[in-house]
Amino acid sequence: MKKINLKKFVISIICVIVFIFLMSIAIRIPIIKQLINLIFISFIVAYILKPLYMLLIRKGVNKKAASSLIIIGLVGLILLTFMVVIPSIFRESLHINKAINDLGKYLTDANMKIKVLGTNKIMNGIINTVYHKSNIQILALFNKLLDSIMGLGENLLTYMVAPLIIYYFLCDSENMINKALIVFPPESRNVIKKIIEDIDKVLGRYIISQLILCGIITIATFFILIYMKIDFPLILSLINGIFNIIPYFGPIFGIIPIALIALLASPKIALYTILWLFVLQQIEGSLLSPKIIGDSISMHPLTVILLLMIGGKVGGILGMILAVPLGVVFKVIYEDINYYLF
Repeated sequence: MKKINLKKFVISIICVIVFIFLMSIAIRIPIIKQLINLIFISFIVAYILKPLYMLLIRKGVNKKAASSLIIIGLVGLILLTFMVVIPSIFRESLHINKAINDLGKYLTDANMKIKVLGTNKIMNGIINTVYHKSNIQILALFNKLLDSIMGLGENLLTYMVAPLIIYYFLCDSENMINKALIVFPPESRNVIKKIIEDIDKVLGRYIISQLILCGIITIATFFILIYMKIDFPLILSLINGIFNIIPYFGPIFGIIPIALIALLASPKIALYTILWLFVLQQIEGSLLSPKIIGDSISMHPLTVILLLMIGGKVGGILGMILAVPLGVVFKVIYEDINYYLF
C-alpha cells in the first residue's frame, strides 16, 4: 500500500484532537451531555449486536430487514427484562439492608470471640474495616442501580429513540464511516479505513468473547448459589458475572460479596461456596477463556495489569472494565500507523 503524506496526516489527527477537546467542553451542557450519552450507549449496543447482524447478512437477509429483526428482538428482550429480571432484583434488594445488619452482627460476634482468644488489635481492625467497607460499597452499589433505573424512567422518551439510532448504526454504518473520513486528506482515507477495520476486528472479537464468558459465569454462579441456598442469588451472580469482565482482579471482587452473604448461613457453607466458585474460575481460566478469547488482544500480562491500575485510578470499576478495550484500540492504532508511516 502506498505510504501516506505524514504532514497532512498529522494535521488531520490534530484536527480530530481539537474536535474531541471542543466536545469535552460542550459535554458540560446538560442537553448535549444527555444526547452524547444516548448516542454512545446506542453505538455500544449496536457494536455488540453487529456480529448477529452480519450473520443475518451472510444468510441472505438484506440490511434493513436484518436491522429491523434485531431491533424487534432487542425491544422484546428489554421488555422481558423489565417484566422478569428487574422485579426479581427489587424483591431481593428489599432484604439487602437486613442482610447487611445481620452480617454486621455476625462480624461483631466474631470480633468478640477473637478478643476473648486474645488475638491482637490488627485482626480486630481488619474485621471492622471489612464490615464497614462492604456495608458502604454494597449500599452505594444498590443506590447507583436504583438511581440508574429511576433515571431511565425520567428520560424514558429520550431513550425510546435509542432503538432507531441503533437501527441506523447497524444498517448504515459503512456510509457513516465514509462521511466521517471526509475530514482526512484523500490519500490517507484508505489507511484510516484500514485502521478502523483492524480495530473493529480485534475489539469486536474481544467484546463478544467477554460477553459470552460473562454470561457463562453469571449462569453458573446463579446455579451454584441456588444449590448452596445462598440468599440473593440473582443479584450476586450478576455482580460476579460483571466483575469477571475485569482480567485477573475481577473474580476476586466478585467472590467477596458472595462470601460475606454466605457467612450468614454458616462458615462451612461459605467455605464450600468459595471452593465451588474457585473451581468455576479454574474451568473458565484454563478451558473456556483460551477457547473463546484465544489470543485476541495479544497483550503482555504486565501491560494488562498496568492498564487495570490506571483505569481503576481514573474511573474506578468502570475504568477497569474499559481499560483493556481502550488499550486494544491504542495498540492497533499504534501498530497500523507504525506500519503505514514508517
